[in-house]
Amino acid sequence: MTPPHAATPDAEAHRPPTEGIPERSLRRTGQPVGTTFISLYILAIIGLWLAVLPPTAVALSLRVAELDPEHKSSSLALVTGVGAVFALVANPVCGRLSDASVSRFGRRRPFMVGGVLLATLSLVVVGSAPNIPTMLAGWCVLQIGVNAALAALIAVLPDRIPEHRRGRVSGLMGMTNQVATVTGTFLIQLTGTHGLGMFLVPALIGVVLVVVFACHLREVPQSRAERRPLSWSDIPRSMWINPLRHTDFAWAFLSRFLVWTGKAFLLTYKTYFLMDHLGYDADDAARILSWTMLLLGIAIVVGSNVAGWLSDLLRRRKIFIGIASLLFAAGMVVIAFSNSVTGFLIGVTISGIGQGIYVGIDYALVASVLPDSKSEAAKGMGLFNVANALPQSIAPAVAPLFLAIGGADGEDNYTALYLAAAAFALLGAVAVRFVRGAR
Repeated sequence: MTPPHAATPDAEAHRPPTEGIPERSLRRTGQPVGTTFISLYILAIIGLWLAVLPPTAVALSLRVAELDPEHKSSSLALVTGVGAVFALVANPVCGRLSDASVSRFGRRRPFMVGGVLLATLSLVVVGSAPNIPTMLAGWCVLQIGVNAALAALIAVLPDRIPEHRRGRVSGLMGMTNQVATVTGTFLIQLTGTHGLGMFLVPALIGVVLVVVFACHLREVPQSRAERRPLSWSDIPRSMWINPLRHTDFAWAFLSRFLVWTGKAFLLTYKTYFLMDHLGYDADDAARILSWTMLLLGIAIVVGSNVAGWLSDLLRRRKIFIGIASLLFAAGMVVIAFSNSVTGFLIGVTISGIGQGIYVGIDYALVASVLPDSKSEAAKGMGLFNVANALPQSIAPAVAPLFLAIGGADGEDNYTALYLAAAAFALLGAVAVRFVRGAR
């Protein structure tokens, strides 16, 4: 039966918050999506990032230096490199398991809560490990826990958020990394840089935020009749969505991969750019980078929220992704030809606005083109996250090819590197134009 509110044209402007959610998802929730739901949802994502980003950015390197001061660089590379492999696999695989869950607590809640608790216990191992192998084991288990929780949390967007509100929610999601990073930096200053406190305090705050949202998220359990059969072959299949059958998803994935490769060039080599190209020493470079990250954070937060709001208002996604990619490319060109810290900061700010617009829209875009948003949302969103993580591993291997172009007297060519970053972003803008399933 057609609901009464759909009977008149004026009712379209006053759609209930649940309209646009797949019928199966509504049967599983029995809960409208309002301001409280969205606020707790965003806080839960911030909490999860808070549990993992401060250890990754600061605490892990300090702990490695304590355990292996003579070989700290190679040991840190080993721990983060192997951990990255676990993260790449765990996100889509745990997403597929979440999609197939028939737990009486629902599909998403067990993975949210179980994942963040596993991550917190793993941080105890990392923070108290007597040697590098033990730390490596704890870090790999941490990646499984974090990505299990992340896969379930991100799947809430296509599960529960109606299409006409996804832009605003995606915009809020886009700023969660920056908020967690800044918050975690201040927390580590309070806890100190020795002992378990720098690992556990951010993680425990994350646990509270995730658990509060999980308690608010009321899911109706999936029956075994609804669930697709699950077999061992689903583990490797979780890492694959056929790009020829699902071209829209493939183009969205490629666009993000290309733009994020350019972003990885910026983040990986920004310190060396200041030291080798602009001539600053390590102390001055560190001071400049603190301002750099502040400007980048502000630009991303503003760009993501404004773009998300406008995207919902105009009911368009692709045009914002294109604009974001072009802005990021413009910022890279400014950096490539800058010979002063002022030019560098201007370029970072422009690219940050582009990044903000991109992360404010891309989750909303991909949620509209998932191959099966009803039964395999977490797998699809988890696999899409690979496009975010993979460039961080590929960029350090590819960047030396550009740095070596025409370098005089063995000097690195940072102009070529950042022009290459701009080219990757432009290719990302081209790729999104081929997405047909979203405007």
